[in-house]
Amino acid sequence: MHNSLIPNLMVNNVCDSALFYQNVLGFKFMVAVADFEAEMAEGNVVTSLGQGQNLDWANLKVDPENPSSAEIMLQSRRSLEVDVPALKGVPIGASQTLYMRNSDVDAQFASLKDKVEVIQEPVTRFYGMREWYLKDPDGYILCFGQELG
Repeated sequence: MHNSLIPNLMVNNVCDSALFYQNVLGFKFMVAVADFEAEMAEGNVVTSLGQGQNLDWANLKVDPENPSSAEIMLQSRRSLEVDVPALKGVPIGASQTLYMRNSDVDAQFASLKDKVEVIQEPVTRFYGMREWYLKDPDGYILCFGQELG
């Protein structure tokens, strides 16, 4: 029945967060909406990401050609509180981790460690995974794991 899970994260600034996922973590920008209330109005759908844009929602994917690759949605507090009133006033961030598989966490860590806030350097776990953690600009904790042998 369920075939994918795509987090939709409340963020302080959709453009800044999307640029982090694109420029630091290698996600590909797919599409954004400038004003959530204007829906699909002419000029409201954004197909190119640039610094300083005022956006309410964005979608990014690691590999747009692969339907099962990691995907994430980022949404402004203002628009998400309208969509889901139960989220009004809740803190941004979460008591969870977003776990992504990776084929070489040590190489990824080496290339990103000076660009991100590292929470945990790579460590081998008893359950056969090598993992490391970082914090994104909105306080979400991302874990990257590599299956060993």
